[in-house]
Parts: sequence; structure tokens; C-alpha cells
Amino acid sequence: MDMTDLTPRAEFLLYDTEDKVTLNALLFLPPAPTRSAVVYVPGMTGGFIGINDYSPLAARLNAAGYALMVPNMRTAGLHGMLYARFADYVTDIAAAMATARGRGLDRIALFGTSLGGPRVINYWRKTHAPAVQALGLVASIKSPYLEAQIRFDANKKAEFDAHLAKCRELIKAGRGSDILIYKDWFPARDLVLAADVYVDFFGTLAESDASTIKFGAEVTLPAAVIHGSQDDLALPPNAEAIYESLTCAPKRDLVWVEGGHFLTPGPVAEAFGKAVADWVAKNLPAR
Repeated sequence: MDMTDLTPRAEFLLYDTEDKVTLNALLFLPPAPTRSAVVYVPGMTGGFIGINDYSPLAARLNAAGYALMVPNMRTAGLHGMLYARFADYVTDIAAAMATARGRGLDRIALFGTSLGGPRVINYWRKTHAPAVQALGLVASIKSPYLEAQIRFDANKKAEFDAHLAKCRELIKAGRGSDILIYKDWFPARDLVLAADVYVDFFGTLAESDASTIKFGAEVTLPAAVIHGSQDDLALPPNAEAIYESLTCAPKRDLVWVEGGHFLTPGPVAEAFGKAVADWVAKNLPAR
């Protein structure tokens, strides 16, 4: 399909969560009315602003009769996760879903990229929202802690375990809001978070729900794991483990894309856009 002549139309939406946090989203609508949509939850701090190019995905989905909604989470922004709570994303995604339903979109494939994967699985397992009829995980991770266990060398693993131990001690002493810096979580990217946020998001599976594989067996929807074969942040073993965890999905697919971690403008964004749109069209035909 030649997408060069298709320019997706976008609206900027504002809406409130149940606990009165104002959020926003990009909504790309096809020319003809539709009930079918992909809601695509971002990774890391949960913001759609960044290097990801959603236009190829939107163009392909719109051409096939689907809307695309990309919502911000309440932690969107450079320092948004400073005092975050992972459980709040259920409320954030619920607000996006309610906004989508208000636009007549009630047949939804819910996708999450990177840390968005744990966000969408946690939302679905806690709500079983009827509008969600398929689940997708793009460039996602087993959990922040387990992702690092693949990517870090032995010294870096020990260093981070010591950092978590310090965080736990601060929490035990009633100082969970103390701010700590962890250097080079990603190359040249530090984490600056409260002690209790490190444990809530970056702790082990025993202490953190920020995980796909922890709850993969609870997914009872058709599910896609779409991953870049050259992803250097969420290394490919993440995708394989996520796919294996989806044991109760009536259908599950592991799709490899020639690309890295982000929907970078050009061939990579085009390749991811095609992979997502093709899978959705096959597994949740538009109406």
C-alpha cells in the first residue's frame, strides 16, 4: 500500500480522570465513521511527545477504517515520574477509554509500547473492559527490573541491586519520598526518582506490578507481541518471554520488525505501522 498521499487527521483532546487530573491525547480519525480503534499507550514517562512518529501507523489504520488514539499518562514529561505510582495508570487509561467511547469507539485494540506494555496489561486485568477486544505489546519489557537483568553486566546488576536496597531502607525509615539519582539507567540517561518510586516501578516482581510476564497468563484476548529485531533497550529476549507468558490468550503472535526501540521517522516507523495495522486488521476487523 502506498501511504505517501495519505495524511492522517489529528485532533488534540483534553479530558479529566476520575481523580480530576487533566490529560490529553492525539486522536486520528478516518474519513468515514467507525467504531474500531487502536489506543496506543506510550512508554517510559507516558508522553506521546518525543521521537516516535505515529503518522505512518495512523495513516495505515485510518485507511483500513480504524481510529488511532495516543493518550498521555499523568507522568508525561521529563520529571513526571518523580513521585509516581504505577497503579495510577489504570485510572489514566480508563479516562482515555471513556473518552474514546464518547466518540463512538467501542471496539478497541489496546496497545502499549515499552513500559506501556505493563501499563495496558495491568489496566486490562483490573477492569476487563468490554470495549477492549485485543491486546498488543510493542517493543515492550518483562519489567523494568527484569529488562535490566538482560541488558546490564554483572557489575551494573550488583550496583542497581545495592541502589534498590538503599531505597528499601529509606522506605523502612519513613523516608520513601527522598529523591535519589541512579546514573546511566540507559546510556547517558539517569533516573531521578523518589525511593519508593524506584521500588514501585523498578523493583523485583515480588514488590512491583510494572510487568507484563507477571500477569501474562491472565490475558484472555487475542494478543500481539511486536518487537524490533535491533532493539538495544528492550533486548529481544523480552519479546520472547512476553510471548511465552501469554498462555491463556486464544491467539498470540510474535512479530519481528526491522528496527530498534522507537518509531523513528522513516522506514522504522513505516515498518512498525504496517506490522501493527496488519495484525489489527486480521484480528479485529473494522466496523
